[in-house]
Amino acid sequence: MPERSGHGPTAGGVPALLGPAERERAAALAPGPRAAFVAGRLALRAFAADLLDVPASELTTNFSCLRCGTGPELSHGRPGYTLRGKPVPLALSLARSSGWILLGAVVEPPAGVTIGVDLEDPARLDFDGFDALALTRDERAALAGLSAQALMQERARLWARKEAWLKMTGEGLVTAPNTVDVLHRAEIRDLAAGEAGLPPNFRAAVALSAAGGA
Repeated sequence: MPERSGHGPTAGGVPALLGPAERERAAALAPGPRAAFVAGRLALRAFAADLLDVPASELTTNFSCLRCGTGPELSHGRPGYTLRGKPVPLALSLARSSGWILLGAVVEPPAGVTIGVDLEDPARLDFDGFDALALTRDERAALAGLSAQALMQERARLWARKEAWLKMTGEGLVTAPNTVDVLHRAEIRDLAAGEAGLPPNFRAAVALSAAGGA
């Protein structure tokens, strides 16, 4: 998603449109990861601004973390913004994989409603030890008998569901992923192949909490 705010880059090629904490985090990254991080945050800001019909430059970052709190000094956690000092009426989520970005939002969410999205390139999960590190016993059993591309696709599907869930709850990967079973959670929906304009081989999921939930 292109950002056309007219704000030029700061030192190190980090756009001034990002918040101070985001710029500091970006500046500390190597060029490749920095470009991916900046692209995602600019896309998220433009997405939120478009939903609110306001200039992206008027939004102030207001991320939240279960451990660190909420405020403009955070560059991690659940995405959020304020507009003229007030939190915007959006629940937001951002995911990146292999140069692709997936964004999700709930406009004017009821109290307690949160969202998590994730997308995965199956090729990134082809390494020894993934199943033990990332999957529960029941999830590993569900992969029994799969091999080659079918195995990679199912790994990616489960990991996308897991990341979406942990973003929705706000726990993130501080929670050991192999303790979180996502085989049959009604709050998670798999996106169909190619849905949301993603490559057909990618797997993606969205998790949505109920009002009053986590």
